[in-house]
Amino acid sequence: MTPSIEKTPIGLQYVIPGAERVIKPRRRAFKADGNQLVIPGAERISMRDYLSRMAEKPITPRRGQIGLRGTGLFG
Repeated sequence: MTPSIEKTPIGLQYVIPGAERVIKPRRRAFKADGNQLVIPGAERISMRDYLSRMAEKPITPRRGQIGLRGTGLFG
């Protein structure tokens, strides 16, 4: 067994095959909607819940505002 070289954020490091620690992936839990599982954030919600979510978020512009050259933005 020859060690391989692996590039990491701190530089090149030797890796001995079979010596690295195996990290199990975290189990993901999904809500059930009838017989179907639902991805978090994609569940069906009522209009009241949707509007309350929208009211909690701060209002942000989707596009930047560009004023006319030589004038202020609003005057």
